[in-house]
Amino acid sequence: MNPTLIQRQHALVYNPMLPPGWIEHRTPTGQPYWYNTITGKSSWLFPSPLPPLSQQEIQPKKKKKQIKKKLPGTNWLFVLTHDGYEFYYDRDTKTSFWEMPEKLKEPMEELKKLEEEQEAKKNKLKQENEAKLAQKEKEDADNKKRLLEEEEAEQEAKRVKLEQEISQENDDKSEEHTKEEELEATEMTEEDIMWQLQQMAEAEVEETQATAQTTKEPKLSEEECLTQFNQLLAERNISPFAMYSTEYPKLMTDPRFSLVPHNKQKALFNKYCNELGEKIKNEKKSKKKPEDEFKELLVSKVTQKMYWDDFRRKYKDDPRFKALSVTREKEALFKDHVKHHLGKKRPTDEYMDLLRNTKDIRPGIRWRDAKKILEKDDRYYLIESKTDREDLFRDYLQDISSK
Repeated sequence: MNPTLIQRQHALVYNPMLPPGWIEHRTPTGQPYWYNTITGKSSWLFPSPLPPLSQQEIQPKKKKKQIKKKLPGTNWLFVLTHDGYEFYYDRDTKTSFWEMPEKLKEPMEELKKLEEEQEAKKNKLKQENEAKLAQKEKEDADNKKRLLEEEEAEQEAKRVKLEQEISQENDDKSEEHTKEEELEATEMTEEDIMWQLQQMAEAEVEETQATAQTTKEPKLSEEECLTQFNQLLAERNISPFAMYSTEYPKLMTDPRFSLVPHNKQKALFNKYCNELGEKIKNEKKSKKKPEDEFKELLVSKVTQKMYWDDFRRKYKDDPRFKALSVTREKEALFKDHVKHHLGKKRPTDEYMDLLRNTKDIRPGIRWRDAKKILEKDDRYYLIESKTDREDLFRDYLQDISSK
């Protein structure tokens, strides 16, 4: 009799003296034989111990834990070995069977139902915990954002107040000078000095123009004169808050200042200061916030499978990464971006992709054989429920068989 032809439903007997990988069976007449789960071969002879293993072979391999489940309302056990084999064990008769006896059909259905209920409770609790964690992360992010906005508003208020104080101080000085001019009874007032300086400047301009005419240099247009006038103010770093009466003595000695008429100098000076102030104000408004710069970096560089430590190590020298100084804030923005802005496939979709892309999964394959192939891929474990894995597998086979 060829032992390889022995039916698998023969009684399974536990024997602690067997070498690893061997299991003992009994024929209907009670005769023992042994089956090797690794090679798939059977033997009438009791297996001899394996030869000594090399140091490399001695290294323990991680095996899956054997699972035993009591079938409701019976004294039977459903056993799933670490090798992925399933069998049924009767604790009253001490016998095991590969195929499920008909009387265990309803208890197995009840066991699956109980496991599904437990799985549903577990998933519900997991979802509740994730929702609480997401809410807490959102509240933390909102609090950080609010604190940053309050800090920016406070800094802006201080800046405005400082500018107002500087402007008020300049106005006070101007008023003080005016009062002193009215009270002092001197032979030459400040207006007299300004008039004298203007006369000197006009005389110098006339001399310059006369020299230009003598050398036959072309006369500058009004637009060119205004351009050189503004260029002079820019070179002297005139502040937007500068006062004409204070800056005039410093500017009047430059020929470019006298290129515009005397009665327009003050108006053009004030216009330049106002335009400079508006330009600085607009530049401040258009300047991006540090948080916005960091978010731009996230959008352009972060991928779905990237972790915070990898992102920080790779882009730590990017100016947009350095824009934010608080590491915790940067990490929180990174995690928020990954969670809410990067699309992810559902576990079911990943599992179905695995079935479709595995060439050995085709009509006629048994679940326990397919399971040995699929469990080598990480996508197999995305479906936590074993029942759901098998149901999806059978639905997929039925679908491809009907096409």
